[in-house]
Amino acid sequence: MPNNGEFQAAIEMLEQARRVLITTHLKPDGDACGCMRAMAEYVTTAGKTALPLVLSPLASWYAELFDVPIPVLGNDVKPEELGRVYGDCDLMVIVDTNSYTQLPGLETFIKAARAAGTPKIMVIDHHITGDHLGDVELIDTQAAAAGEIVYDLFKAAGHTITPRIAESIFIALATDTGWFRYGNADSRILHTAAELVAVGVHPNEVYRRLYQSFSPARLALMTRMLEHLELHHNGRIATQYILRKDFDETGASGADTENLIDECQRIGTVEVAILLVELADGKYRCSLRSKGGVDVRAVTQAYGGGGHTLAAGVTLPGPLDTALGQLVADVRRQMTEDRG
Repeated sequence: MPNNGEFQAAIEMLEQARRVLITTHLKPDGDACGCMRAMAEYVTTAGKTALPLVLSPLASWYAELFDVPIPVLGNDVKPEELGRVYGDCDLMVIVDTNSYTQLPGLETFIKAARAAGTPKIMVIDHHITGDHLGDVELIDTQAAAAGEIVYDLFKAAGHTITPRIAESIFIALATDTGWFRYGNADSRILHTAAELVAVGVHPNEVYRRLYQSFSPARLALMTRMLEHLELHHNGRIATQYILRKDFDETGASGADTENLIDECQRIGTVEVAILLVELADGKYRCSLRSKGGVDVRAVTQAYGGGGHTLAAGVTLPGPLDTALGQLVADVRRQMTEDRG
C-alpha cells in the first residue's frame, strides 16, 4: 500500500494542477472507467478542468457512466495531435496500468512529458508489472482493484465521497472482483464496498445497468464464441476464439467481448480459460483466466504480456492455430509441473 508520503505527494500534484488529462489502458474495463470517473469528479469539484481520454471506444454500458462522450485516441484525437491538444495540461493521471504496452499511441507523449517535466504524471495501479511511468506512483499490488487505491487517495485527501464518486468506485471494485465472487474479494474490499453503499450506492441498480443492458449483437457474438469452444488436457483447459467475420456478421463490436471468457468457466472441469479475439491487423488479443491452480500472468509474461495471477492477457501474431497451440502448451506444462 502507498505510504502517507506518497499520498501527500499525489494530493499536492492535484492541488497544483489546473488542467488534468485522465486516461487508462486500452479496452477500458469497469475498474478503469470507474477510476476515471471518480478522478474526474475529484478534479472538477476542486474547480479544475478534467480532460478524460480513452484509447479505444467504451462499451455502451460504460459510456453511459459519463455525462458527455469521452474522446477516443485515434478517432477524435490523433496521436500526433496530443501535444497540441493536451500540451497545456499540468498533470496526467494514468489509472489501472503502468505499462507502455497498455497505452498504445501515448508512448511518445509520455516520454516527451517525462523529458520536459510537464505535464507531471501520476500513476494509480494495482498490477505487478509496470514501466514506472509516473513522477508519483500510487501502487498497491495487494489491492483487488485500482478503485481501492483511488478510495484511499480520497480518504487521505479528506475529499468528500459524494454519491456519484461512491458509485464510480463501487463499479471499479465490483467489476474487478466479478461482482465480489473472485478470490481477490477480500475483507478489505468488502468493507470498502459496504462504506460506499452507506453513502448511497444501490448495487441492484448498478448491476442492472452493467449486466442487464446488453445488445442482441453481443448475445449473437457469444453464441459464435461458444461454437468454437474446445476442451483440452482432460477438460482442464478451455479454448475459444472470435474472428473478424464473427463481428461483421453479428454486428457486434470489440467492446462486446468483455467478460465473455467467463462463460466457459461454468464448466466444472475447466481450470483455465483462453479466449483469442482476432484484431484488424491479423494479430490476436489473448485473454486467460484461472480458477487458482495456474499462474496465467507467468504464461503471458513470456510473450510480453501481463496482468494478474488469475487474469492476464497478451497480443500474439497469427496464425490462430499457432497462437492457441502455444498458450495451451504453456498452460499444460505449468499444470504438469505443479502436479509433479
